[in-house]
Amino acid sequence: MNHPQLDSVIKSVLGGDIDRYVEIIRFYQEDIWKVVAAMLLNNSETSDLVQQTFVSAYRHLHQFKEGRDFSAWLRQIARNTVRQEMRTRGRELKRLETYHQHLVTLWDDPNADQAQSALAEALRDCTRQLPPESARIIQLRYEAGHDFSQIAAFLGRTVEAARQQLARIRIALRNCVQKRLVQS
Repeated sequence: MNHPQLDSVIKSVLGGDIDRYVEIIRFYQEDIWKVVAAMLLNNSETSDLVQQTFVSAYRHLHQFKEGRDFSAWLRQIARNTVRQEMRTRGRELKRLETYHQHLVTLWDDPNADQAQSALAEALRDCTRQLPPESARIIQLRYEAGHDFSQIAAFLGRTVEAARQQLARIRIALRNCVQKRLVQS
């Protein structure tokens, strides 16, 4: 796609003809796929992040400066999207490692069974009090073992929206469990 064609498509999209955005996706999808795939080395997640890249580019299309290299702009969005995903995964892995260390410590503690029972009971009570959608998200993530892209698909939301909602639910559960344990 040459600059005049691209500028025309961008102006049309910004003018409200969002159907023309498909032309941008079709033209640049292979290049963006290569950028994301090279950084992730995982084809199943590449598809989600390529889609996320184009959604992000659409949302920020008004910031693109006419006459600049659109391909470079789009590739930078792709790289930033992958970096954000990797940071998020890193935080999730740290949380899981912290939880693992906590469990190991509990198993070595002679009073662990009693503390674990109180914690489990508090968590069950707090989970029962969640709104139905929140309870469903917890079930999808922790009982069914779905990843964020699958949860997002179930909910009809973006991966980031699903991740943020789960984070808010976990905070609410943590606060509820802490209150219950203090009351015990």
